[in-house]
Amino acid sequence: MIPMEPGPEDFARMLAEQRARMDEARAIAHYAHSRSGLLTRYLRRLADRVDPTGRRRRELR
Repeated sequence: MIPMEPGPEDFARMLAEQRARMDEARAIAHYAHSRSGLLTRYLRRLADRVDPTGRRRRELR
């Protein structure tokens, strides 16, 4: 059986998913190697000490 080519909707969805994965990978790489990423991790650790559950931080957003 010959596989069918994806339709325009499937192709657009596939491209959007691939773009999202690439953006996520780029953000992770940038976050791991940047000063702001290091500072963010440090501040997150401090915030986790003050509010381990994160409940109060969710209310602020």
